[in-house]
Amino acid sequence: MRFIEPGGRAGRPFNAWITRWPLLGGITLATVLDERGYDAGVYNENISGPLEANEPARQDVLSADVIGIGIMTATARRGYELAQWIKRLAPQVTVVLGGVHATMMPQEAAQYGDVVVCGEGETVIEAIAAGQITHGIVRAEPLADLDALPTLNHFLMRDFDKLLASYRKRPLYELPLMTSRGCPHACTYCSVTRMFGRQVRRQSVEKVMRDLEHYASQGFEQFFFYDDNFMTDREWTTRLMERTRPMHIDFKAQARIDFHWLDRQRRQQDTAMLRALRRGGARLLFVGYETLDEATAKGWHKGYAGPAGLEQRMVQDTRILHDAGLWLHGMFVLGPEHTAQTAEHIIDFAKSVRMETLQISILTPLPGTPLLDQMRPHLFFTDFPNDWDFFDGAHCVYDHGRLGIEETQRAVLSAHRRFYRSCSLNPRVIRAQLGPRPLTVVDKLRDMWWGVKTAREIMGNWRREIDEFATQVQRRRREAARPKLPIELSPEPVAK
Repeated sequence: MRFIEPGGRAGRPFNAWITRWPLLGGITLATVLDERGYDAGVYNENISGPLEANEPARQDVLSADVIGIGIMTATARRGYELAQWIKRLAPQVTVVLGGVHATMMPQEAAQYGDVVVCGEGETVIEAIAAGQITHGIVRAEPLADLDALPTLNHFLMRDFDKLLASYRKRPLYELPLMTSRGCPHACTYCSVTRMFGRQVRRQSVEKVMRDLEHYASQGFEQFFFYDDNFMTDREWTTRLMERTRPMHIDFKAQARIDFHWLDRQRRQQDTAMLRALRRGGARLLFVGYETLDEATAKGWHKGYAGPAGLEQRMVQDTRILHDAGLWLHGMFVLGPEHTAQTAEHIIDFAKSVRMETLQISILTPLPGTPLLDQMRPHLFFTDFPNDWDFFDGAHCVYDHGRLGIEETQRAVLSAHRRFYRSCSLNPRVIRAQLGPRPLTVVDKLRDMWWGVKTAREIMGNWRREIDEFATQVQRRRREAARPKLPIELSPEPVAK
């Protein structure tokens, strides 16, 4: 069985990150099958290029019995295109569509694939690979015990070795892995809880350690935990950090800005966990700030709590995480209630707290979320599945709000350019990074500079993408304003 990760839309600003850190869905399922004796492999178009233009990949895929295509909303159109291409050239192949978009839009996906898997594919993938399931929509049961997953074999992804070769040495590559599924929160714009549930399931500390030790034996010393919220279980996180401390690894992870508080009144800090994180290898956190506005946070069901204003609390939380020696990548969202001044204020905030890197996404109503139901009357891009291309957090897909489509795009681009023109590293955090770690401070600074440099390079490509996007918006406006000609109906033939 072969799995395909469809490529992202050309010009998308975050393609540079996707080519560095592949998604794990196909790799996980391929590893499960490989462990059970099946011939399994993965092609990631973000790394290997378009499948049609890669002759060895083309021949390999078309000769497979079953092909699984994992789609997010922003890659759904490309995934469907690949499914049609495969069925045209190899009609005997069973094409399976899965992933979060297929889970939320199974009837749509069923028009392009033989099988649609809704939910977590591990519980049904062997039946599909063995030919026991060949048609229909399959609703897979969630995997109850994540310890049952084998240690992921990233080398089942074709060209993974080429990705590693692009680094000066293997220990500099941050190997992606995931230890949990689910999130206890229910933000209106997020599809995670709709996909994996609000009850967080975790691998045991022992299982994670076995995996890490295996990867370390392969020469990997840096990791990126893809978990949607790495710190939801304090005891688990602290115990894991105590175990990783002797390994001298470095890792990145995702977290809420207020994860270190023990109570909603913000009177007690989990200083032990903060200390354990740094000693255990935490280096950079991808932090979901989302918004600095209290009313917006409540409207999005972010659940931030505590005395004082939201922005004041975030200033304090940022300082605490910096003092703990952590680098921060701030993730913000600009919605229809915001203006260009909102974006500028985010940059002022980020610069004032000496944030290392950031991104501002555009609020995007994804299938399966309450936000899509709220925003459906205002959607400007509704030619599905083609228009799913723009549902990626980098495009404004609704003609609604205080800025409008074109101004929203320009405000987000302008904010990014302003930040990355003048951002600087925080000396206090650099000092905290010095220590008995496997990577030198030069390696760490080089990695941070790579992020800043890549972000600056993205700006040029993104500027061109936004210009093309604005042209398309204007063309659609003209077409919508064009008067519709009356349709002349031919008279029905007279019966003789």
